[in-house]
Amino acid sequence: MFFPQKVINQMSPTSLKITLRHLIKGSSQTLKDVLTEEYRMSQACMRGHDFHEGVRAVLVDKDQSPKWKPANLKEVTDEDLDNYFKSLGSNDLKF
Repeated sequence: MFFPQKVINQMSPTSLKITLRHLIKGSSQTLKDVLTEEYRMSQACMRGHDFHEGVRAVLVDKDQSPKWKPANLKEVTDEDLDNYFKSLGSNDLKF
């Protein structure tokens, strides 16, 4: 298997789709909007499963075998992704 493909296959499917969406959207956003979106994503990731699972697999148990939820790209829905980008209301990043 091609090395980059092997590495990508080990990554969180949700994180891969979040990153792709953010790169596409960010190319036409202001710096302020990009930073606000980054903050929203970081907060949503901390509430989600995969960040904690990745820490467990790499730093705690060191088994290098994270169990991502969802487990593959096809299972990550647009609705799932929307939750990483929605406003935090009064808790949104302030400049």
